[in-house]
Amino acid sequence: MGHPDLSDPSPGPLALVLADQPPYVPLERLLERHVDVVLCLGDLSHQALEPLGGARVPKLGVHGNHDDGDEFTGLGIEDVHLRRVDVAGLCFGGFSGSVRYRGGLRYAWTQRRASRALTRLGPVDVLIAHSPPAGVNDDPDDPAHTGLDGLRAYVERERPALVLHGHTYPILPASRLGPTQVLHVRGHRFVRLPMAGRAR
Repeated sequence: MGHPDLSDPSPGPLALVLADQPPYVPLERLLERHVDVVLCLGDLSHQALEPLGGARVPKLGVHGNHDDGDEFTGLGIEDVHLRRVDVAGLCFGGFSGSVRYRGGLRYAWTQRRASRALTRLGPVDVLIAHSPPAGVNDDPDDPAHTGLDGLRAYVERERPALVLHGHTYPILPASRLGPTQVLHVRGHRFVRLPMAGRAR
């Protein structure tokens, strides 16, 4: 499987990706564009996601570190945290939350716990996560926006074609970790996915 050329408008499935804040334009308008899948990367309220309830398209999601866990209820969004799901000819997987930087958050991890959890996730073509892998699109000097060591180890081990994440504030939204494209999303973004899957 080739890795995604995000500048090429033609080859693979088209995803509408949402993260961290309501889209910059009304979600109802974004859904007028034909997309093959909607991907939710966390820290989005149920109210912000509500227009997805009537969308007849596969919807996959992970939770953000500020989520309570009921954000997807009744909207047909499938939670893919530590799961693999086949959609549009691709295998998707996910990881919710961020590194723990203060107590009491449901989707917050110590680096060790996140690393241990991610050993259970097999290969995927597209990984959706709230946080980035450590050292990519993160801020190691900010405890709230440090990437996850376990996600980096997972990407280096399984080499997915694409990682999509939110949570941080990188200067440049796209980077690479080996052959894997790592793409940051805030608000909304249309992303062209790889053409065909190899992870099974």
